[in-house]
Amino acid sequence: MFKNLPTFKSFPQAIGLPFLSTQEDAQLKFKSGEGGVKRLYSEEVIPTSDVGYWAQYYSLFNSAADVYSLISVQDVRQALTSKPQNLANLILHLSHHLFTLLPDSQFPNSPPISNQDLSKEALNCLRVLGRILVVVYEAEADARERRALGVVEEEETFAAKWLWSRQRIERRQVEPKDSDTNVENGVGEEDGQFKIEDSDSEGEDEIDEGVRAFKATIRHPADPAGAMSSGAATISKEEGVTNDPLSQPAPKYDESYPLEEKEEEFVPCLVDRLFSCTVDLLFCAGFTLPESVKGESISEKINYVIWEKGVGSTVNVGSTVEFDRNKTEVLRFLLVLLSTTIYTPPHALATTPNPPLHNLTHSLERRLVLSLLCSLLNTSLAPLKPAAGLGLGNHLPYNHLISNFAEERRTLVRASLMVLLVALDYKVEGEKNMGEGKEENAFRYFVSKLHRKEDFSFILDGIIGTLQEHNAVLNNYLPGSKSPVPYILETYMLLWRMIDLNKRFRQYVLDSGKGLDIMCYILVTCLELKDDPSNHGLLRLLSYLLQTLSADQAFGASLNQTIRLSIPTKWAVSGSAADFLIVSIYSIATTPGLNPLFPALTISIANVAPFLTDIGVQASTRLLQLFKAFSSPNFLLADEGHPRLVYYLLETFNSILYHQLNRNPNLVYAVLRSHQDFQTLATFTLVSGLRDIQRRKALRAAVLDKSSNPGIHRTNSELEMLAEKAALLGHADHDAEAETDTSSQPPPRRPLSPPAEDDAASAVQALPTSGDMNLSSDPLAVSIGNNLPPPPISVQTQPLSEKARGKMRATESTTSLTSPASEGPEIPDEELIKVAQAGVGPNGYVPTQEWVSSWQKGLPLDPVLVAISELLPKIQESQPRVGAPSSKVINILKGFSLSEVLPPAPPIVPRRFQWSSASCVWFTSLLWGDIYVAGLTSIGIWRDTTVRLFGVKQAPVKGRGVQVGRVLKMIGVV
Repeated sequence: MFKNLPTFKSFPQAIGLPFLSTQEDAQLKFKSGEGGVKRLYSEEVIPTSDVGYWAQYYSLFNSAADVYSLISVQDVRQALTSKPQNLANLILHLSHHLFTLLPDSQFPNSPPISNQDLSKEALNCLRVLGRILVVVYEAEADARERRALGVVEEEETFAAKWLWSRQRIERRQVEPKDSDTNVENGVGEEDGQFKIEDSDSEGEDEIDEGVRAFKATIRHPADPAGAMSSGAATISKEEGVTNDPLSQPAPKYDESYPLEEKEEEFVPCLVDRLFSCTVDLLFCAGFTLPESVKGESISEKINYVIWEKGVGSTVNVGSTVEFDRNKTEVLRFLLVLLSTTIYTPPHALATTPNPPLHNLTHSLERRLVLSLLCSLLNTSLAPLKPAAGLGLGNHLPYNHLISNFAEERRTLVRASLMVLLVALDYKVEGEKNMGEGKEENAFRYFVSKLHRKEDFSFILDGIIGTLQEHNAVLNNYLPGSKSPVPYILETYMLLWRMIDLNKRFRQYVLDSGKGLDIMCYILVTCLELKDDPSNHGLLRLLSYLLQTLSADQAFGASLNQTIRLSIPTKWAVSGSAADFLIVSIYSIATTPGLNPLFPALTISIANVAPFLTDIGVQASTRLLQLFKAFSSPNFLLADEGHPRLVYYLLETFNSILYHQLNRNPNLVYAVLRSHQDFQTLATFTLVSGLRDIQRRKALRAAVLDKSSNPGIHRTNSELEMLAEKAALLGHADHDAEAETDTSSQPPPRRPLSPPAEDDAASAVQALPTSGDMNLSSDPLAVSIGNNLPPPPISVQTQPLSEKARGKMRATESTTSLTSPASEGPEIPDEELIKVAQAGVGPNGYVPTQEWVSSWQKGLPLDPVLVAISELLPKIQESQPRVGAPSSKVINILKGFSLSEVLPPAPPIVPRRFQWSSASCVWFTSLLWGDIYVAGLTSIGIWRDTTVRLFGVKQAPVKGRGVQVGRVLKMIGVV
C-alpha cells in the first residue's frame, strides 16, 4: 500500500551533493562507501593485485588535511586489530610506490600525456604512511608495557614483523669507489659550498657532490646503477614483500665496520628504507630544490646541496612556495618516523631504542649530515624574505599581511627547527659528553666544531632577529599589526643548545656585546608570559638559559651597563641591567605556580654578584624582600629543597661584601635594615620556627575575625602582617602603611617580613618541589612530570666564628632601625612537635631538628653578621627610621673597609647548569611536547593516540566558544 507514496530527495541531494566536483564526490565515497577506507577492516583480505583500490591512497587526496579528515585514527586502529594483513599490504604498497617514484626519470614532473601528478602521489604516500605509523607506534608501546608486566605474547608485534624486520642476504665484497669515499670533517668548496672543518685536524678531503637517488641508505649505500635501473619493482603476493630499489643493497666498505669481521649482511628494514627515501626527497631537484641543482645526468636529480645561504654555503640555490611546502611535508613525515619517543614513558627514555633517530644522528654519511645540518640551520635562521615585487624589508612591521610565500616559509622554519633540535637532543646512554671527547652524534659534533666568525654572526643575528620580532609582537602599540612568532620556544632551545655545545659561540655572544640584549629578551618574555600557565615550560627553559649565561664572568661584568633595548614601560627599571635583572626576578618570584624557576634564577643572581656595582634602591629592597620570604619559618620548613634558596642569596650578599662593598651602599644599607632576619636565621631551630608559624596563624585568624566587624581598629601586629603581605605581593609600601592610623600609632616596621602561611603561597610558592609542572601550549596543556630536582648545593660547612657569635649577641641588644616584632602566644614544645609530625606546607613535608641542623650550620652567615656588627652602630645615629639612606650614610658605607674583620674570601666559582638524566628527560619532554601540540594545531598528527612521554589535558574553552559548544551539544552536532 506504500507503493504510490511520493519519493523524497535524500539529504545529500537536497543540499546539492550532485553538484560536487568529481574529486569531492570520490572523497565522500571513500569515507563512507564500502570500497573506501571501511574495506580496510572488512572481513576480506584485500589482494595486493587490486591496484585500483590501493591507488586511491596516493591519488585521491589533495592535501594533508584531506588525509587526516578522511582516514581517522579509529579506522587505522580497527584495521590493525581486525585485519592487520590489509594494513600491512597498504604500507607495503605505498612504500613500494614511493620507492619507485623517486628513481623514475620523469619524477617529480608529471608525464605530458598522462593525468598523473607524481609529486602529489609522493606526498600522499608520505601523508598516509604518517597517519598509519603513529597508530602502529602506539600499539608497539602497548606491547612493550605488556611485556614489562610479564605478559607473554605468542606472536610478534605488527611493527616487529613489518617495520623493523630485516632479511639476510648473501655477503658480497665490493671495493670502495673514489667518488664514495667518506669524508671525516668537510664539505666540498664547489659552487660556494665551503668546508666546515674540525679545527683539531688538518687536510680534509673534498667530497664528490655527484650523488644519486637512494644514496642516503643506512650504512651501506645502494649501488647507484642498480638503484636507478630498478624500475621493475614488484610486490610478491605470497609473501607480501616489496622488491623496491632499496631492497637489494650493494654493501661496500665501511671504516667503522671492518669487512673481514662481517659474516652476513641484511636488507635494510622498511623504516630504514623509508628514512633513506625521505632524506633523498629533501634534496630532490624539481621537488624540494630548483631544477638548476640537477647534475648533467638525469639520474643526478638528488643533490645534497645546502638549501640556503649561511653556515657552510655562500650561495642561495633559491626556492618557491611549492618547494617550501614540499619540504615542510617531508620534514613532517620525518618527524613522524622519529616520533617513537612520544610513546615512551620518561623512565624508559634512556633505554628504549629509536632506530630512525639513531640512523639520523649516527649512521648517515658525514657529508650528508653536514648538508642536512647546514640546510636546517640556515633555513631556521635566514631572515624572512617577502615575495618578489612587494618592496618590503625583513622583520616586517605588518607581517600578517605578507604573501602566502612568507606563511609557508614560517611553517618550514618551524619544521626545520624541530628536526634540528630533535637531532641535537638525541644522546645514547653512556655516550661521552662534550668536553670529554668526540661525540658519536654527528649533529652535536659538527655544531661543537663551528668556529668561523661569519657563521657565528649569522646564527646570532638570526636568533636575535626572531627574539626581536617576538618582543615587538608582545609589545606592539597597534594590536593585530603583527602575527605571533610560532617558533619562539624552538628559537630559545636552539640558542641554549648552541651556547651549551659550542664554547667558542658562547664566548662570541659575550664578546659581541649582545649578551645583555639576550638577557633582556629572556626577562621580558618571562615577565610578559609569567601569568600564563601554558608558557611555564618556556619560562623554565629561560631560567636555565639565564643561569648558563650568568656563569661567565664577562656576562656579570656587562650587567653594570645601561640597557640598550627599549623595555616596555610597565617593566622598565631605572639604573643598570643588574637592577633590571634583580627587579624582574622579584616580579617572577611573586607570581604563583613558577616553582621550578627559582633555583636557576637565584643561582643566576649569585653567579653575577661579585661583579655588580651601584645597585639601586629599588633592586636592593627587592633582593632583601626575597631573602625575607625565603628565610621565613613557614617557608624553610615546607620542603627539603627550600633552604637552598637562602644559601644562594647569602652567597649573593657575601660576594657584595667581599668584592664590591664600597660600590653598593644601597644594598649594604638594605642588609643592615634587615639585620634582625639574619640574626634570627643564625639561631634558627625547629621549635622556634614552628612557634613562629603558629603565632602567625593565630594572628591571621584574629585579623579575619576582627575584620568581619566594622569599626574595629587593627593592632600593630595585624598591620605589620598586612604590610608584609603587601610587600611580597609586589604592592608599594604606602599601600600597607595606609592601613595605619599615623596620629596614634608608631611607624610600622619595614614591610620585609614573610606573609602568613596561607597567604605566602601567592608570593613565594616558587621553590623546588616534587610536584608536577605544566608545559602547555594552546589549545592543549601538556603536563610533564617535574623530574628535575633543584641544583645540588655544595655546602662548605663554616661554623660561626667566636667573634661573629659575639658580635651577633651584641647586636641583639642594639637599638633597631625597625620596630620589634610582636610576641605571639606561647605554645608548649610538645604541641609544636606534633604539628611538625603532621606535615608542614602544601606537600606535607615533615621536618626534623636533625634536618634543620644539617643545613642551618652550613649557611654562610659569618660575613653578613660581622658586617652588621661593624656597620650598624656607625649608621644608626645618622639615619632616620624610615626612608632611603641619607647622603651621610652613603658616604660612610662608601668609605668603610671590612677586609680586616671578614673571614677569608672564598674563591669565585660560578654554578653552571649541569645536565643530569632528569634534566635531559625534561628537555626532551618539553621539545616533543611542543612538537606534539604543533602537530595538533595543524592537522592533528598524533591526536587521539595515547602518548606516554607527557600527559595531555584539554585547556578550558572560554568566552563565546563555550556558548557555541553548548549550543552544538544541544542540537546534537557534537
